[in-house]
Amino acid sequence: MLSHNLNDRKLDPYLLMGPVLLAAFLFSWSIFHSDLSKREAREGVPVVNMMRGGNIWLPQITPEQLRTKPPLFYWSGLLSSKLLGGVDEISLRIPSVLAGIGTVFLTTLLGMRQFSPVIGCLAGLIITTCWRFAYLGSHARIDMLFTFFITLAFVTLWELTHDGKQDRWLKWLAGIAVGLAVLTKGPLGWLFPLLAIFIFSRIFKTYSVPWAHLFWLPLGMAGLWLAFGMLDGGKEFSTMIHQETLGRISGSEAIQIHRKPFFYYIPQILGGMAPWSLFLPFAIWQGIKHRDTPWKFCAIALATLFIFLSLFPGKRGDYLLPLYPMGAIILAVFFSRFGSGNSAINWGMSFPAWIIMGMMTVLALILILTALLPDLNFDSLSAFLNSRDRWMAQLLYDRHRPSGLLLAMGAWGMLIFSQYLREALRKFSGIQMTGLIAGWAFLLFLGVHGPAARVVNEHTSFRPFAKKIKQLAGNRPLLNYGKAREDLRYYLDLPVKEVFDGTASQEISQHPDALLLIKKSHSQAWLKRFPEQKIIHEMTAAFKPYQLIGKP
Repeated sequence: MLSHNLNDRKLDPYLLMGPVLLAAFLFSWSIFHSDLSKREAREGVPVVNMMRGGNIWLPQITPEQLRTKPPLFYWSGLLSSKLLGGVDEISLRIPSVLAGIGTVFLTTLLGMRQFSPVIGCLAGLIITTCWRFAYLGSHARIDMLFTFFITLAFVTLWELTHDGKQDRWLKWLAGIAVGLAVLTKGPLGWLFPLLAIFIFSRIFKTYSVPWAHLFWLPLGMAGLWLAFGMLDGGKEFSTMIHQETLGRISGSEAIQIHRKPFFYYIPQILGGMAPWSLFLPFAIWQGIKHRDTPWKFCAIALATLFIFLSLFPGKRGDYLLPLYPMGAIILAVFFSRFGSGNSAINWGMSFPAWIIMGMMTVLALILILTALLPDLNFDSLSAFLNSRDRWMAQLLYDRHRPSGLLLAMGAWGMLIFSQYLREALRKFSGIQMTGLIAGWAFLLFLGVHGPAARVVNEHTSFRPFAKKIKQLAGNRPLLNYGKAREDLRYYLDLPVKEVFDGTASQEISQHPDALLLIKKSHSQAWLKRFPEQKIIHEMTAAFKPYQLIGKP
């Protein structure tokens, strides 16, 4: 009866918009609970400069330092800031929120067009509740806007290729989407979709691809920006473009490329698509056996980006975000086939589900232990975490532990989810399992991105420290030992000059009244060199805090 109702065409609009509304609530909820992080401020500072009349073609951290990305994300932040009356955390995050919601819509739509409305809806729920996707959908980062345009390109290319359609507007839309991806994050926005669609068209030779639109439109859009950039930026701009293209490919030491081993993306995709990534290897294996053409379209796109990025020396987990929509559709197909009588699918579904139920039970035990134990040392119990995460967990435990009643209710909720998931396994209901896991992840993200994020922000934000410095500095010059943190620079909103070992003495002699921003771990060595200076103010709340040093 349930399956019959879900196949009712009257439900299609609800199945399409359900994941979109869920994403809209989750991503919007998250933008209000924290100040800008370091990486968000890196994208926010150029928007501030543009808002004040700076060069709109060349995103800049300072007049001497170009941001090494094309301008489209900064234009979107500039537009939302103008509409809201100023640059702040919300205006900078709105482009990512809208892009995240749009990507969920496109993922759901593509799943519907390729398979069925139910599979499209499942894909939308899955991508909304992937850990990294939910995080980046509410933070001022370039990756989500880039993912939206890449997904839009694939949706239009699927429509053009699978039925041999020759709609002119779809051809233009495909080319423009690729061009906008290039203007968001550079050449990868052009190489990735074209390489994937080229491989797909070689396998299925009857499919026509609008190569002229995919080549000339992005080239013209990128060329226009490059021309204006060269006119305004000259040699500095051309050097930056060279480093960001050939430099990244060759692994140049002149830029920060986050050098990682070839296999780096395997754990990254498992963590980024959690909790759904537990099912992904089984979903890919079973999909290969079925050999559906729509499934192969998604698999080729996913594999192309994964392998392509793995070949580069520089890697970050966020770079994988454009493959999440295709992974979500592959997972949705797998969940929809649960209970079809295929024992391999049933086993591939049951094994990860039992792991998730075990995770729910462990979380319930942690909540119970937290309620019962007044003292817990996270350094000994969570060595698998990095030092910052251990510090943060200990901070939340020591200073902001909820009441025993709330912790007991949370533990009880985890056990209830586990029981219902076990019941869905018994019924072989992939739809029910998707809903339960999505609901569980949704509630977890609401807590992590809401109350927990607000508490962590109290101890990590540079806003209070910057506010105090502005009061103390007056007209005195401000120096920063080493590279200045973008979030500190953003909240200071004052000129800050970077000094290093070779230039520090000269700057101090020229500006004896200057104030210096320095990490606490480096301050003792500095005070030995300049004993006449003293610690004026210290940021005591943050992990690895900063100090303000100068002559009293």
